[in-house]
Amino acid sequence: MDTDALIAAANSSLWALITEHVGLTTTNVCQQELKRHHEQTSSHAPEGSRPYRLHHGSRRVLDALENSETPLTRVVSVPRPHGADAGEQSLEQHLVQHPEAVDYVVLMDAHGRRSMRREIQDRALEVRVVPPTFLFYLLYDTELIARKAFCEACAELLESEGWTGYHAVTAAWEGIPIDCSDIIDSEFLPPS
Repeated sequence: MDTDALIAAANSSLWALITEHVGLTTTNVCQQELKRHHEQTSSHAPEGSRPYRLHHGSRRVLDALENSETPLTRVVSVPRPHGADAGEQSLEQHLVQHPEAVDYVVLMDAHGRRSMRREIQDRALEVRVVPPTFLFYLLYDTELIARKAFCEACAELLESEGWTGYHAVTAAWEGIPIDCSDIIDSEFLPPS
């Protein structure tokens, strides 16, 4: 799972259910990005602001990584990638090196998803690349949350992360077979 997706999930009201019931793995590179986000943003940022979400969401993920009772684990990415897309590259490296250990790759970035899908297709792997909202779908699909809670969590995530543009909203619903049009505003739904 990439850094942005982890932070977004951690800021969700369903974070406890996710960390309790979904086995998540990230990389040491993403963990370093989380630490950087936490250290470089203020705990006193205005509530709801991006710096606030980065600071507090990163802390929640780091706490879950340190807690041996949550199914959130970290793998070491070798060789360690560097640069702006290092977190996504580390996920791709892990997938290539350990394809049997991965069912889903969770990314919000469209370029990262396309790159990951090419790698999966080239290697004929049975792995899905999904947006962070898919974690809520997993909770719904295993009957841990109701449809209404699923729909509201998706809208909350999109709104709080500022993922409200056409492409972001469309990507957030990719692969999710649930119609939430009777529950949430159309601005948080994919075009019909």
